Amino acid sequence: MKRFLILLLLFITCGGESSTSEVREPREEETSTTTVEETKTNTEKKDLQETSEDNEVVKALKEASEEAKKCINDSWPNGVETVLGGHTPGENEMGLIYDCLDSSGDKNFEMEKQGRDEEWRGMWEGKCEGTGPVMFNNSPMKIEDINFLMPYGQIVGGHITPIDHMYFYSLKGPGGREAYEVLAIQDAFIFNIQTREIGVESQQKQEADYRLDMVHTCTFGSYFDLVTKLSPELEKKWKENRNQNGDFTGAYVKAGEVIGYVGEQSLDFGVYNYSNPLDFINPEAYESVEPWKIYTDDPFLYFPDDIRNNLLKKMMRRVEPRIGRINYDVDGTISGNWFEVGTNFYEGIDKSKYWDGHFSLSLNDIDPNYWQIGIGFLEVYENTFIIQGDPIPLEVKVGSGKQIYELVTFRMFVENNPGKDWFRQPHEEGDTLSIGLGNVVGYVMLELIDTQLLQLEVFLNTEKELIKEFTDQSRTYER
Repeated sequence: MKRFLILLLLFITCGGESSTSEVREPREEETSTTTVEETKTNTEKKDLQETSEDNEVVKALKEASEEAKKCINDSWPNGVETVLGGHTPGENEMGLIYDCLDSSGDKNFEMEKQGRDEEWRGMWEGKCEGTGPVMFNNSPMKIEDINFLMPYGQIVGGHITPIDHMYFYSLKGPGGREAYEVLAIQDAFIFNIQTREIGVESQQKQEADYRLDMVHTCTFGSYFDLVTKLSPELEKKWKENRNQNGDFTGAYVKAGEVIGYVGEQSLDFGVYNYSNPLDFINPEAYESVEPWKIYTDDPFLYFPDDIRNNLLKKMMRRVEPRIGRINYDVDGTISGNWFEVGTNFYEGIDKSKYWDGHFSLSLNDIDPNYWQIGIGFLEVYENTFIIQGDPIPLEVKVGSGKQIYELVTFRMFVENNPGKDWFRQPHEEGDTLSIGLGNVVGYVMLELIDTQLLQLEVFLNTEKELIKEFTDQSRTYER
């Protein structure tokens, strides 16, 4: 089942001393010989496995009802035929397949949810060395190719809980999808490469991009996403390094090696310390689909001073911690991440819109003087607001009663140059990004029923004076 963890990922922190041990390719002398008997046994195992499994996804599609196949092909033209022809589905494609099988009543394809953290770590077990964090040799992109950086903790689109990665936005210029190099920040073992051909939020077909997960020691890793093209060397390893089931077995890369390219867009980048989890109230809520999330770490801790300083000049968040935050859970208050009761926590029910049951209250990633709210069941890109009202979420406790907050639209602008299109125009060192408040579009009523149970209702285009009690449109959330 380990190999299927890759298919479940939704595109959607070690105590102790740093280790200088590096991830490296096994030496020739470490390679063991295989006896004739072992070869025979392995062949028999392979034949048996291929006969009994026939790749679980392929088998499920072969046995799927016509209703399920039509559902898949309606959203992903020729999707069934594409998979049966040998294509390995990416995470969004896998979610689409699962949803169609589930909605049509097909019971022959069930995904195991338990022990995903262990399975995740199992993808690099035996292929790494050392423990603890390591210092990075270089930036993920050349400094001169970076326009600006955005921190952890944004809430936008399908990201209703604070985002666990930062964004490297490139400069505009020629070069298309291969405009800028993506570099290995340190020696690494890349244990997972995924393609995405269906947009997470749009659910529309798009040009493929790539997610790369890697470890630098056995307890410390990083990732890139939205890589628009793999380097020829890495693409070759990705295609050739396969086991008998066709699953990618990983590839070693060296610090500074070009591993891919990114066009005029953002490059996702995150760092994870698997020995030091963040203090989420319910870490198990995330493990079924994003087991790395609770281990999110600050990458600026591991860059050399010169690189760190140059990157911080590009960072649009000006307050400490410069990287931002993702965990605002405070027990006994409404602050932090919440999941609608009965929606399977972070995983959700509908894999194509897994965030529907998510809700969060956190400090704004650019200006932490403002509290922001993300409400998953609202329309994508119209589901994030600044909230106005007292008391602040940290002060709302059991017994505080019903609280009503204004839902206020907002925009980001360059404070020292308000007319500048900060998103598209080249960033200048003195640029300071600020939050500008817009209109009140409605209200949200919240009540902490129990320490881990909350009631919520959204009232759009309604006068505050008319809001008295929860209606049958309210929803209940848990941690």
